[in-house]
Amino acid sequence: MSKFDRLLYILNLLRSRHFLKAEDLARECQVSERTIYRDIISLSSANVPIYFDDGYKLLTDAFLPPLNFSFDDYLVLKLGLGSSPLSINTPLGKSAKRVLSKIDAGLSQEVKNRLSDLGDPLRVTLKTTVDFSKLGLIFNLIEQSILNKRTIRLDYEGLESGKSSREIDPYALIFRRYSWYLLGFCHLREQIRVFRLNRIYKVTLTDKSFVRKSDFSIEEFFKNSWEIYQGETTEVKLRFFGKAVKVIESGQHHSSENLSKPGDGSLLYSVRVSGTEEIARWILGFGEMVEVLEPEELKVNIKETIQKMQKLYSS
Repeated sequence: MSKFDRLLYILNLLRSRHFLKAEDLARECQVSERTIYRDIISLSSANVPIYFDDGYKLLTDAFLPPLNFSFDDYLVLKLGLGSSPLSINTPLGKSAKRVLSKIDAGLSQEVKNRLSDLGDPLRVTLKTTVDFSKLGLIFNLIEQSILNKRTIRLDYEGLESGKSSREIDPYALIFRRYSWYLLGFCHLREQIRVFRLNRIYKVTLTDKSFVRKSDFSIEEFFKNSWEIYQGETTEVKLRFFGKAVKVIESGQHHSSENLSKPGDGSLLYSVRVSGTEEIARWILGFGEMVEVLEPEELKVNIKETIQKMQKLYSS
């Protein structure tokens, strides 16, 4: 963070929070307390009305005009910027915190009053499988290559293919199913592929530029995926029993799903998915409360998996 950006960040923090001391500001800005003291002197020298009274404060709230955000507008912004994938596990977290502090600093008094009454009413905490703050350099390199449309070379370790090096035209970084993924055109496979970020151990920028496919859409790409990966589109039909019926009825699990009740207390469930590996793991999680009706190969796969589990535990 440059000194100019840090000074603006400090001003926004002082406008949005109370009783901030040098150690608090140093922790927020990730600099030493000595640097904060120099920043306070710089702000004072620029005639910013800053003073200390059990914490640093601004003499007036008229420093910036209030933002025209309604209470609901603010909650939506805070929900997104404060969500765990942004605030904890990516290099975007620092930017998210700075943006939120700017928004907090410019809120109208009416919105501030409602917030003080409610506290922190909404929060998004999503399960993640990796601390992506450790992958900051890789994340930033991919982000820049997407923005500048530069081909990259990935050193990657796939679960089945093992270690490989391949050239990728990066299209997007996306958070799905507990983790961040790179979505891009793979020169080796000559198709759009998905790469899990924590399996990338090196990224090299090349001097090649690329043009993103004009008909590409993230929504269309994942349209039939159960979670992440692709495969042959298959019609899957299931029958749920017992408690699983309420679980399935309580929310949508896929955009193409269809539900019906035959009248015997069970629930018939059908869905079109790209590949069956991921949905097979989901089915196994319901144990004896689900039966695979179609396709036959998925039924056989589930049966063989159960037999292997029985053999494992019987030994």
